[in-house]
Amino acid sequence: MLEWLDLSGFAPHLARFRRWLDKMPNREFSELGAWGQFGRLTLMVVVVGLICAPAIWFLSK
Repeated sequence: MLEWLDLSGFAPHLARFRRWLDKMPNREFSELGAWGQFGRLTLMVVVVGLICAPAIWFLSK
């Protein structure tokens, strides 16, 4: 099922994203501003969606 998922081109982008995250201060959710909270919630929804999408697809077949 994963042969169609070619992630070889994403390695530089993921490395750049990881370096950017490493530079960010480690703050609690309540210490973030409104845009920071919105961004963190959006990121969580996207990650959960990406994780759950194959399961939903598999169960709907």
